[in-house]
Amino acid sequence: MYLMICCDPAPSLQLVRNSKGNATIVINKNRPQEVAQAAEELQHYIEKISGAKLPIVNDLKLARGMNILIGNNESLNVDIKTENNDGFIIKTSKNTLFLCGKSEIGTLYAVYTFLEKYLGIRWFWPGELGEIVPKQSSIFVDDIDFIEEPDFKWRNRGPGGALWGAISGPTEMHARARLLGITAQHQDEVRRWEQRNKWGGMKIYGGHAMGEIYPPEKYAKTHPEFYALVDGKRAVPGPDYDYKHEGQICTTDPEVIKTAVDWAVEFFNQHPDYDGIHMTLNDGRGFCECDQCQKLDTGDFVTRPGIDLEEMKSKPVKYTVITDRVFTFMNNICEEIQKTHPGKYIVSMAYSRYIDPPKQIKIHPYVIPQYCLWSAYKHANTELKQKHEKIAAGWSEVSKATAIYEYYINGSWPGMHRLVVPNITESIKYLAGKGIRLYQMQSGDEFAINGINYYVAGKLLWDVSLNQEEILNEFYHMAFNTSGDIIKNYHHRLQEAWANATKYGQDVSCSLLSNTRLMELFTPDLLSACKEDLKRAKIETNDTAIKKRIEFYEKGLKFTDLTVTAVEKTRELETNGINIFPFDTAVKDIQNKEKDKVIKMIEKVLAAWEERDNYVENLKNDYVLAYFWIKYNDEHRSFNPTVNLKKLLKLLEYEI
Repeated sequence: MYLMICCDPAPSLQLVRNSKGNATIVINKNRPQEVAQAAEELQHYIEKISGAKLPIVNDLKLARGMNILIGNNESLNVDIKTENNDGFIIKTSKNTLFLCGKSEIGTLYAVYTFLEKYLGIRWFWPGELGEIVPKQSSIFVDDIDFIEEPDFKWRNRGPGGALWGAISGPTEMHARARLLGITAQHQDEVRRWEQRNKWGGMKIYGGHAMGEIYPPEKYAKTHPEFYALVDGKRAVPGPDYDYKHEGQICTTDPEVIKTAVDWAVEFFNQHPDYDGIHMTLNDGRGFCECDQCQKLDTGDFVTRPGIDLEEMKSKPVKYTVITDRVFTFMNNICEEIQKTHPGKYIVSMAYSRYIDPPKQIKIHPYVIPQYCLWSAYKHANTELKQKHEKIAAGWSEVSKATAIYEYYINGSWPGMHRLVVPNITESIKYLAGKGIRLYQMQSGDEFAINGINYYVAGKLLWDVSLNQEEILNEFYHMAFNTSGDIIKNYHHRLQEAWANATKYGQDVSCSLLSNTRLMELFTPDLLSACKEDLKRAKIETNDTAIKKRIEFYEKGLKFTDLTVTAVEKTRELETNGINIFPFDTAVKDIQNKEKDKVIKMIEKVLAAWEERDNYVENLKNDYVLAYFWIKYNDEHRSFNPTVNLKKLLKLLEYEI
């Protein structure tokens, strides 16, 4: 969104001339961290462009040459008339350039926009290889009078809350990733890339929250009545509780509500900078079946593929819609929170049996329903797209503020190529048209594979009026120059393959090795053509940096290729009557077969998976792969058979 304000015109400002600095960066002495970062980033990139390192001072009297005033400086006398705290101004007046946000983070966005819009810098993916920094010995700035704010108030790559179900250790994605070997430096660089592309907005904590609010080590023995009544018994979490699944609560119990309120009050006391918190029920099943909870339900049945209405009628407590009871719970919490922390939001996913809007209650103005399963990657299928749009529109009609949870990646798709830029563009514009301006995604770090999805989404969430083709053409030209058309064709080829594989609503996932349609998507012809695209792109350029960017893409393609190859070799085992999942079945399948032949077959398959797994380990901090999601898929799905294959070989060392 672009707006203009009036100010005194200024002549061209000469910030750098012939690699010599002619300006001083001025910030307040008691500046927040974001303002200091903004000054350092400006200093860093001006030096990278021109070779001149501009000094940073905290007293205007110490400035020499032109002034670059960053942040809420007392010398700035222009109101920043934006509704959103992420808004900012960029303006020149006399010998001064003003870069100032309505908030500290807005100031940071002002600097990044100045670097991008006026100095030509781009950050296409994390790390130096993804940067475009033009070189010039002199930097002049003409008259600027510019104000901007984002179209979406929440632009979050997420996710938060309990994501990796685990009996021990962290369940939040970023903490778990560090435990898996992702470095803090890697995560910092990704966060910096997000800031440079103006991801951010509202601060909302968490996701699936029951394990955090009602930990069984605190309440299982003292308050078993807190937990859901299922099949006549309280479903108190046991020793195998993973803090993400099951562990549901009785949402109508007054003490359960009070406990949630107390937890939320304490959170906001400790974190006053947050706008909202998630109170979402856990993933999975096991919702309360007590009379008080059921009284709040409409009696409608959920729409479940593969389950007919008669079966649902035979077990109504398992299949009825529970939206009204869930959001009554959220309303009750929010009412109390407004008394202690007015203006703070309570957020809940609209998910599972509470995915459809309520019919009997009104949503509190400070409760944000976050519609899950909005899956634009499936929108090549018109029926699914219309279904998702209908649900999203329904939520926008019953709530003051609605959020979206979008699946750019998930546990059943470990970050192979899924290019869906047109779907993303259309969906973001549709949501904006419905007044939905809060957007969170489930994302990975597979920038060499699906990075273009993230880049385009970030641009549109900030300014929904942008043209997709203009974003893409700039990307291909600036990142790949003479090879840009070939890379564009490479992406288009993969995009068309995904659309064709999903246009009739078929599932393409890596949930189960036994029924994955991976090889139908990534055919030998497609992979061969993609490899040829990248080979030609490298021949087309003599630029070393561009060759490295193409090699970056080649690394991403190799991961997809290695995965498909491993699946193909596993199919050979299945053809010979050996199914790897579940393990007990595999043990039965290898009996009464020629031992030496079975060992050779298993070793061949294992070698393919180990090559793929070793490749993943070597690249986990290089922004090529979605390492967290690959490991999630390995542990939580029946797709990677490496563990079972090794166990089978060990068994075969002895007589069965």
